[in-house]
Amino acid sequence: MADIVYSAAYPKSGITYLNFMLFHALFDAPDDAARIDSDYIIDIHENLARVPPPDGARHYVKTHFAYDPAMPLRERAERAVCLVRDPIDVMMSVWDFMHLLGDPGLLDAPQAVKDRIFREFVVRWVTTGGDQMAFARSWVANVTSWMDQRDLPALFVRYETLKADPVAQLARVCGFLGVAVTPERLARAADSSTVGEMRKQEQREIDTKQPGAFYRPMLQKGYERGFRFVGRLNTRSYDSVLTDAERREADRVFGPVLQRLAALAP
Repeated sequence: MADIVYSAAYPKSGITYLNFMLFHALFDAPDDAARIDSDYIIDIHENLARVPPPDGARHYVKTHFAYDPAMPLRERAERAVCLVRDPIDVMMSVWDFMHLLGDPGLLDAPQAVKDRIFREFVVRWVTTGGDQMAFARSWVANVTSWMDQRDLPALFVRYETLKADPVAQLARVCGFLGVAVTPERLARAADSSTVGEMRKQEQREIDTKQPGAFYRPMLQKGYERGFRFVGRLNTRSYDSVLTDAERREADRVFGPVLQRLAALAP
């Protein structure tokens, strides 16, 4: 039985933002935001065992995997919503997340050493197509896998467009899902999923040390140093971070994928 909808994205592409809005649009449980990943749009990397067996209802799951016919729950999959973010902004959010992970080689490094590590990180990212999260493959391979597959209907959403017009994009997603949601509820869902609201939720979880949508005990060292999952919201990093040579390489490596994406997502 086809009962699974994938909410799919390469890591650090804004899938939590999209899923917060979907949670508030699709479910009548506003006080359960901490349980989005465990009970509503289930994170299959952490909570695969919590996905209910087929029971006649539709179930939503979050995945960072590249598309693969052998991926978890594929035999039950109905369709996919694929969120895609500018790969250089993803790069910067991955860099920030490396600090949240509490790596002392970054947190305690002298600034000159950190600068060198960062430039090496950038060069590796742009030359490999975003090969940083091995379990998700590279950014290029991940996004391309979802664009190339023909097994499932897939709707592509640009993170930048979602941020600019969340209500319209949420309506587009709900239309693809075949779910009727009133304009008023769409607006409330967007208002309940702003950066400010997500940061409040993250801080509540940190303060209580209760794992939820954001808090993980393994990130405690990063929290103590001021790093957060809902971080700097990097934008326009292509212009502000890359050197001219890195931009040329980024255009060569990422450009063809972004051109294809432009035809799939407004």
